[in-house]
Amino acid sequence: MGRLRASAAIMGLMLTLLGAFFTGGTRTLAQDASPPRPSHVHTGDCDELGPVVQPLTALTVPTGAVSGNGDAVVAEAAFTVIPQPIDELLAADHALKVHLSKDQIETYLACGDIGGALDADGALIVGMKELGGSGYAGIAYLLPRADGTTSVSVMIAKVIPLADGASDAGATQDEAGAEPVAADAAPEIVDVVLSEFTIDMATEIPAGPVRFNISNVGNAPHAFVLEGEGVRKRLASNVPPGDTAVLNVVLEPGTYIIFCPVGEGAHREKGMELELTVT
Repeated sequence: MGRLRASAAIMGLMLTLLGAFFTGGTRTLAQDASPPRPSHVHTGDCDELGPVVQPLTALTVPTGAVSGNGDAVVAEAAFTVIPQPIDELLAADHALKVHLSKDQIETYLACGDIGGALDADGALIVGMKELGGSGYAGIAYLLPRADGTTSVSVMIAKVIPLADGASDAGATQDEAGAEPVAADAAPEIVDVVLSEFTIDMATEIPAGPVRFNISNVGNAPHAFVLEGEGVRKRLASNVPPGDTAVLNVVLEPGTYIIFCPVGEGAHREKGMELELTVT
């Protein structure tokens, strides 16, 4: 009971924080009606989702009598208990995605990569980033339960526009004021060929969105990891012999390491590693 009360208190605080960070409404607490927002836990990450491993309760706008501050923002929310323990979700790449509606299931509003530091109760707070200029972002809260299941709370709301009316989604800029890297530009296509025991690909590419088209022409399963400049991306699963996979990422200028993690580093030690320069 103590953990449940703590969870309820944390959820209340999170909703308050959402009200501080998301755009305000009119002088009424009533929020525009919206369809239920389907949500799922996938393998992989927000850039390259794998299969659905767990459907979640659809997000909805709270109903009923309204009260309190007329400037309050009401977030769309959903609460689900899933059978997967939180350790299982953290043992491999997983992501949580929210869709526009059941009828427009291919349109995404927000996504969060499941990872980060656990709090004293073993709970995890995941940021839900805006997708495709949807105007929505939010937070997911994952709390382990005594029976080994996980309580998943998901909340989204409209994000604050910049003062000039523009949005900063889709672009990044370094502290020195360099030209921003546009995340919504056409991706640089990089063909990657994996075999025993080499990685054949370009070793210098321009900064910006990159799509790695990965083919395994060898006789053993291989995988693909990119690390550097504060970024770590990997395929959600190994690529079987004769199969292909795609990994999407936005890269800033710098130096990155590409390697195959299969065999607990054995493939990497045998030569499946190279340095990638992004200019």
